[in-house]
Amino acid sequence: MFKSLQDMALFALVAECGSFTAAARRAGLPKSSVSQRISQLENNLGIRLLNRTTRTLNLTFAGEHYLVHCREMLTASERADHAIQRLRQNPSGRLRITSPAGIGATLLARMNARFQEAYPDVMLEVSVSDDIRDLVLEGFDVALRTGKPQDSSLIGRLIGHCPRHLLAAPGYLAQHPALTHPGQLASHRCITHRAWAEWVLHREQEYYRCILPRQHLTDNLLYARECAVAGAGVTLLPSFLLEDTLERGVLVPVLEQWQAEGNDLYLVYPSRKLNSPALASYINFAMAFRDIKDFYLG
Repeated sequence: MFKSLQDMALFALVAECGSFTAAARRAGLPKSSVSQRISQLENNLGIRLLNRTTRTLNLTFAGEHYLVHCREMLTASERADHAIQRLRQNPSGRLRITSPAGIGATLLARMNARFQEAYPDVMLEVSVSDDIRDLVLEGFDVALRTGKPQDSSLIGRLIGHCPRHLLAAPGYLAQHPALTHPGQLASHRCITHRAWAEWVLHREQEYYRCILPRQHLTDNLLYARECAVAGAGVTLLPSFLLEDTLERGVLVPVLEQWQAEGNDLYLVYPSRKLNSPALASYINFAMAFRDIKDFYLG
């Protein structure tokens, strides 16, 4: 089929040029190849398109009618090329994005608002969930994720590194024994995210791995934050979820001499090549988005 379309274009070129020699020159092909391909096209169609003499060639009746359709095909091809060019100049279409809940409710929401100001013709369909979605199987174009993607078929580009902090409400701490060492966390109420069942803390060169009781487990960091604010216990939160909670004093640091391991934020998408103009624009926008650089890094 593809070769047939090429031969139709070549036939239209021969008809326009009025000779095999001129058509071959414009197509960058040997004259013999052009003549052979037109003959093969006629054989495939079962009808002669050109009357040939040693000096001239003329379209047959069938050739005149066939040329109309060949030119329509070429016009449609040109329209398709122009449409893609306009798309590159003004990205449009739909982007499907997935993100964890905490990032989706903060960074992603702010970034997408700014992105649509810059690219109003791009439609965004956003899934905010702490479940890790299969980008290819479920048809997502791009994801924001914490941690480097384990799937080698995905492209992961590091946006920034985020500190995490152990926090609790002042009211909770006032009613429970003071915390001076990570080993004491086992006797406290802790709200843990299912992806962070262990908290790794360090003080200078000393590291401590906290194996926490699964007394209060969640898959949503926003839930963990609000539970901690309500006095349910100690939790580990990334800096981008804190905003003004520390300034207002609704949460305060725990074990301040110990630092929790942070996590990295990645922009993840299925392929590096031939991405749509909308996706290419989104990737470039996300990589340069200042709020992620400033806010996520805490």
